[in-house]
Amino acid sequence: MQLFTTGYEGETIEQWISKLKSAGVTILVDIREKALSRKKGFSKTALKEHLEENSIQYIHLRDLGSPPEIRKQLMENKDYLTFFEKYNEHLEKHKNALEFLVRELKEERPCLMCFEKNHRQCHRNAVAKRLEEIYPEEVRIVHL
Repeated sequence: MQLFTTGYEGETIEQWISKLKSAGVTILVDIREKALSRKKGFSKTALKEHLEENSIQYIHLRDLGSPPEIRKQLMENKDYLTFFEKYNEHLEKHKNALEFLVRELKEERPCLMCFEKNHRQCHRNAVAKRLEEIYPEEVRIVHL
């Protein structure tokens, strides 16, 4: 399974959806804890509508979001090492969501999404790495 990841930071909804369509994404997996955004078009309801208009399905996997207490610590001290250590502990509690991604979406072209443009500074990268570790023969990650 090819699994894409992307962030929408710095892009309009039109630019971002065009990128998804160019990659052949068929289902977007929103892994924000709260699917809200100050950017027009990126909150859950509006995002789902934009995607459906472009033949892309939408699902929200809140369990894979970054818990508020971990995000708060990152905002205060910019310590990404600690952030990812704590987030990986969080992922251990949500293996069922990871299994769902591979089991249910293997026939799709899924894309994990969050806000950050740089995947190295986003929890979606931790999710992608964990999936590669669990399913090394089945999952190939492509960061858009």
